[in-house]
Parts: sequence; C-alpha cells; structure tokens
Amino acid sequence: MNALLISAALSWCMAQSAKVVCGLVRYGTRDRSRMFWRIIWAGGMPSAHSAVVSSSTMVIYCTAGGQSLLFGLAMLFSFIVIYDRSRLYAIYRQFQLKYPWLNNEVRNDPILKDLVGHRISEILAGVVIGLGAGFVAVHFCIA
Repeated sequence: MNALLISAALSWCMAQSAKVVCGLVRYGTRDRSRMFWRIIWAGGMPSAHSAVVSSSTMVIYCTAGGQSLLFGLAMLFSFIVIYDRSRLYAIYRQFQLKYPWLNNEVRNDPILKDLVGHRISEILAGVVIGLGAGFVAVHFCIA
C-alpha cells in the first residue's frame, strides 16, 4: 500500500471531521445545515491544507530520510502551501482596516469566515494532525 496516499487521505479526513466538530461546538445546532459544507470545503479550524502537506512530508522523511532530495522538495512544497494559506488571512486583516464594513459581513456569515484563510492556530492544528497521520501511516503501511 502507498503510505503517502494513505497518510494524505487520513489527514484530510481527520481535519475535515474536526471541522464538523469545531463547527458544532462553536455554532451549536444552528450549524447543522452547514455540516456537509464543512466536510467538503477548505477553510476553518483545522487547516486541511496544512494537514495533507505535513503528513506527506512526514511519510517522505520516514521512508527516504532527511537528506534526500525528495524530502527537501516536500518541505519546500509544505512551506509554500502553509505560507500561502496564512498570507490570505493577513490580506483579509488588511482589508478589515481599510473597509470596516467587511468585518461585519464576514463575522455574520460562517461560510465567508472560512474563506478568508487560516489563523496560525488553525495552521498549527493542521500540522499536528498531519504529522500524526503521517506517523501512523508509515508504521502501519510499511511495517
């Protein structure tokens, strides 16, 4: 079995499932109509992007080693994806300062709130999920 694909799928499923739980905790039962939306959509807590790239990087590190070119490429790819998602949130924060009405629009709509990128805590939660999923996939698929 391909540990890389299994870890990516596992980390994505774990992150998306955590989004449903976080949505229910944060918004209560009024979020039930958006539950399916949270399962398939990217954005929110935790970052599925960060989870997938970090799990892939973990599998490559465990199988090819830290000195391999493939691991270096995976790290570079991970940093680009994570940086891109965090910059989107930073751009949104700048728009908030320039257009205060935008803040009210986003605050009142959970879907718009998920579209504005990721906070650092959301990214870190995704990385932790991804590293765990990569570790599990390597030990169960290869061993």
